[in-house]
Amino acid sequence: MKTEYDERQKEARGRGYMYGFFATIITNGLLMVLSISCDIEVLGISLYFIPILIGIIAQVTYCVFNDAYVGLNNNMTRFFVGMTFITAFNFFVGIKALTDGELIVDGKFQGPFVNILCGSIFLILIVEMLIKKLIDRNEE
Repeated sequence: MKTEYDERQKEARGRGYMYGFFATIITNGLLMVLSISCDIEVLGISLYFIPILIGIIAQVTYCVFNDAYVGLNNNMTRFFVGMTFITAFNFFVGIKALTDGELIVDGKFQGPFVNILCGSIFLILIVEMLIKKLIDRNEE
C-alpha cells in the first residue's frame, strides 16, 4: 500500500528533506575539518554513514513534529511493530559483534557498528513519535 499525504504534509516533507540535506552537508564539512586535527579513522566505515545518519534524523525529526511523517492511510500498530523489530534486529547484530569481539578490530569500528547506528535511528524515531503523541494528547 502506498502512503498518501495531503498537500500540507507534502510541503512539510519537502522542507524536512531540505533540512536533512543541509544537515548531511554540514556534518560532512565538520568531519572534514575534524579529520585535520584529530584521528577520526577510529570510526572506520561508519565515518561515511554518520553524515547520512544525521541527515535522516534531521528529516525525520522535522517531519514528525510537523505532522508530516505519518501518512493519511498508515496503520500505526503495524508501523510500530515493524520499527521495533528493525530496532531490535540492528541492536542484536551490533551486540553480537561486540560479544564476539568483532565490533572493534585494530582500534577501528567495523561494519556492525553501522547496525548500532541504524538501530539508534529507529529508536530515536520511536521516541520522537511517542513524544509527539504525548504533546498532541496534552494539547487536546
